[in-house]
Amino acid sequence: MTRPLLDTAFFQSIASGDQAAFALLVAHYHKSVYSVAYRLTRSVPLSEEIVQDVFLKIWLKREMLEEIVNFPAFLHTVSTNMIYSTLRQQQRDVLSISDTDLEERTPAVNTTEEVVQDREYENLLEKAIRRLPERQQQTYILIKKEGMKRDAAAAAMNISPETVKSNLEQAMKNIRAFCMANLDLLMIIIWLGW
Repeated sequence: MTRPLLDTAFFQSIASGDQAAFALLVAHYHKSVYSVAYRLTRSVPLSEEIVQDVFLKIWLKREMLEEIVNFPAFLHTVSTNMIYSTLRQQQRDVLSISDTDLEERTPAVNTTEEVVQDREYENLLEKAIRRLPERQQQTYILIKKEGMKRDAAAAAMNISPETVKSNLEQAMKNIRAFCMANLDLLMIIIWLGW
């Protein structure tokens, strides 16, 4: 990608829903977001998940791209917030802090638009989870929602920890594919080979 593609007209086309332009944007910045995520998380799957979440969030908020003066700085802020949010969630899972306790300690900073978009994202995620095969769905819920460790989930499901790992990996792939397909962003998946 050459620098002229990252001008105002380029971002205006993304803001108006140009998926091909967005795919170019993702291809251009994918590695830099991944590098920051990996440096902070030291986890390949988690970093890949963060990259997808960052660009999904940008796509959902694409209308505001026209107003952004410094996209790399904006992307860095979105990425950093997503990374720290993910790390905080992991810490919550590890410490088994209840959502109620956490909400009391975390100040509300979301705008109404962010809350609506987050709700849309959550609804899409729930639809994706409901469409999973039964074992993948059960594995995803036990590990991602209930915070179980792999061995505990394996014992609860009466299967091996490796099967749990495989089920979770496949569930994550299926969820990403469903979310992207339902956002009409299959071009991005093809473009990046996800």
